[in-house]
Amino acid sequence: MKTFFKILVLNLLFINSMAQLYNIETKPLFNKKPVQFTHIPFLLLRFNPTAMVGYNNTIQYGAELAPPFGKFSFSFDYGKGKGSQNLNKYVRKNQSENINTEYRGEIKMYFSDWYPFAGLDKKPFGRYYSVEYIQGKYDRTVEMATGIGGTQLPSYAKFDTVPYTEKTQTVHIKFGKHIHLHKHLFLDAYAGLGLGKYTSMDETTDPDGIEVVPLHFGFLSNKSLRQPGTKGWFFSKTAGIRIAVPL
Repeated sequence: MKTFFKILVLNLLFINSMAQLYNIETKPLFNKKPVQFTHIPFLLLRFNPTAMVGYNNTIQYGAELAPPFGKFSFSFDYGKGKGSQNLNKYVRKNQSENINTEYRGEIKMYFSDWYPFAGLDKKPFGRYYSVEYIQGKYDRTVEMATGIGGTQLPSYAKFDTVPYTEKTQTVHIKFGKHIHLHKHLFLDAYAGLGLGKYTSMDETTDPDGIEVVPLHFGFLSNKSLRQPGTKGWFFSKTAGIRIAVPL
């Protein structure tokens, strides 16, 4: 009898593996009910709560268009935030007039046809690679010492508030996955790396007269301000979780 059950289990495992190999739909060995969809979504409305965390805090929302053919989809997001709404106390107190504006465009390519995930990676349900372009404009304020050069400043130094604008262009290569909570609710988890270019528009200010203030966000970041009148390249990383509503 034990031998019979062993043979039966082995046969069931063999049949299931062969069905997966030839993409035959069978009942899974483990009864896990998948999320049911009445149609393939062609539009996903998106909101990114993680964009509100950090120095360039923005309320970011947008949409993803997933045409019913091919492996590609196209996304656009817009975000705007104010220093007065920042989670960091220093920014709220000393840089409340900051205004952050970002435009994001993204092209996604879903994996598709990758055994054994062929049934999971169909647009817009599965895993994806993407290329993201971000154009940012940040109206900032920074404290500048008057009449005293250098960053090592005495306690009696006087400061003026200097407004300036920083513009950035950033490209990210990202990997992500849609997590299905409900047929009308996805979570889009992603992470990526990239390279960016920045330009600070106030070229009349002497960078040596700027006090560079480190901003401490605990485990999130330890950021120093880019000085007015400078430009250059920077390494960029991104990660987060979006809320997506498929239509």
